[in-house]
Parts: sequence; C-alpha cells; structure tokens
Amino acid sequence: MRWRQLTFLLRHPDASGAYNACAPGAVRNIEFTRCLAGVVHRPALLPLPAFALQAMLGELSGMLLGGQHLQPERLQALGFEFRHAELEAALRDLLG
Repeated sequence: MRWRQLTFLLRHPDASGAYNACAPGAVRNIEFTRCLAGVVHRPALLPLPAFALQAMLGELSGMLLGGQHLQPERLQALGFEFRHAELEAALRDLLG
C-alpha cells in the first residue's frame, strides 16, 4: 500500500476493513506499456505472445495475462485525493 494512502487511513477514524491500494483509472497492460515507453523515450516494439509468457513464467503469467479491474472507491469515498489521477503524469513523476 502506498504510504500516503496508508497514512490517510490510519488518521481517518471511520476507516476499517479492506481497501484497494490502487490509483483510479485502470488501464490494460498494452496501454501501460505504450505509456511507459513514451515516458522513457523507448520504443514499445512487439507484444510478447501469451504462450511465450506462459512458457517463461508458468502460473505467474496469469498475473500479467489476466487482470483485475480495481478501483479505490472506498478510499475516495473517505475523501482521499490522488496526486496523479492519470497514468502518464504518475509515471513522469516517478521516473523524473
């Protein structure tokens, strides 16, 4: 969990239970790859086929090939504000 999210929840008296420690605006892996490539000024050439990931990673490939559409709804309902709601702005901030 991100430190700002954790600190916010620890200081919020109404917070209890499980929270999704994610940012709003879920994106697919291909969108993330293209955005990251643009931010670091590198090409995102060819996608890796699913069978290649399965051969290399076995069961772990499911984490990359499958997906979860998480949203921080409970966190936002408590009033948490994200510094970067968009992926590109977050990557630029993280990677300088």
